[in-house]
Amino acid sequence: MKRQTKTPGLKCGLRMKVSDLSVAELVEWGVVRVYGVPGEEILDFMDSLRNSNITFVPTRTEWGAALMAATEGRLTGRPGVCIATCGPGGLNFPNGAAYAYLGGFPMVMIAGQKPINSSLHGHFQNTDLVSVMTPLTKLAVQIESLQMIRPVLRDAFRIAQEEKPGPVFVVIPEDIAAEEGEEN
Repeated sequence: MKRQTKTPGLKCGLRMKVSDLSVAELVEWGVVRVYGVPGEEILDFMDSLRNSNITFVPTRTEWGAALMAATEGRLTGRPGVCIATCGPGGLNFPNGAAYAYLGGFPMVMIAGQKPINSSLHGHFQNTDLVSVMTPLTKLAVQIESLQMIRPVLRDAFRIAQEEKPGPVFVVIPEDIAAEEGEEN
């Protein structure tokens, strides 16, 4: 998958949420659909998807979303993309990740997470998803600031396709996804 040089509708210096920047990066990489199960920790991401030309394909489980994204990667050679919420949602990804990893299918998995800076829910359903996914992916990383979003997603798509293709996993905490900043 080749990265487009310009994102329609984006202008430098525009204040945007991290979720908007994430979806803009998916658009730049030519993503046409995202598979997943909506949930609280990815509501900002879902809202940003709704305002893009990317189709959201709801699935019954995150496991099914991961298998669909991996199969899209297998059939097209471009990374399939799937999303999940925190805790049990993200923990449904490993089977699909293993399928993509062993088969050499490019895939980008994005999971939400409870807020990392402050949370009214404490550590409810907070799981170290990066540690769980590290052995099953080419890269597993958590976004911790607005400045990380573009470079991490660019690396995710590049790494998913280079050498032996495979899955990449990115966690975007709920408070970071809602954060606003200037896009450069």
